[in-house]
Amino acid sequence: MKLGIITGIAMEAKLLERFASPSLMVDYAGLDPSAAYRAAEKMIAGGATGLLSFGLAGGLNPAVSPGAVVIPAEVRGEKMIACDLAWTKRLAAVMKQTPSLLAHAPAVLATAEAKAAVFAATGAPAADMESYGIAETAAVHGLPFAALRVVADTAADAIPSTALKSVDNAGRLRIGAATWGALTHPWQIPDLIRLGRRTGTAMSKLEDLARLGAGGLFGLM
Repeated sequence: MKLGIITGIAMEAKLLERFASPSLMVDYAGLDPSAAYRAAEKMIAGGATGLLSFGLAGGLNPAVSPGAVVIPAEVRGEKMIACDLAWTKRLAAVMKQTPSLLAHAPAVLATAEAKAAVFAATGAPAADMESYGIAETAAVHGLPFAALRVVADTAADAIPSTALKSVDNAGRLRIGAATWGALTHPWQIPDLIRLGRRTGTAMSKLEDLARLGAGGLFGLM
């Protein structure tokens, strides 16, 4: 049994690196949704017998708060892809959660209006950019797939343009771009601070989940 865990960005993967072992592999895909397919193929080539999507998500349901845990029974994009039912039930039991839904976002949902549109179309409480590609690749290879995501930005939160321009493809902060963005767009500073706090809340929850689940390979059996 070998679990391949794929995150969206480097800081999510870093949370899991301390738990890496011959039975647990970790990698990140980057912010390009198509990279999720490549990362999944790489994990499978490395011997993964199951794939887990792990990391942050954007809230779609106005009732969902930062730090909320989402364990989907299916991922909804161009088509619906079911997660492995038995594994999802075990994972949800370990995390003390009820399985729900996860929507696919082909790009960052930067406005409340964009989030509302995806929520209306899918009914999912949250969305991410990686899980759909990982799930589709797992299905092609006949491997089990599950996802564990934590909400950072809420349905009402806009993502400031400065934030989008201040990170590289791995999600790492570009200090120069961030400084310049704050200087030239000072009205975005309150939203940047809010987003930073929400992300911090979600990352703290992710760290708790990593510690809770890694020893048992997040319920993969």
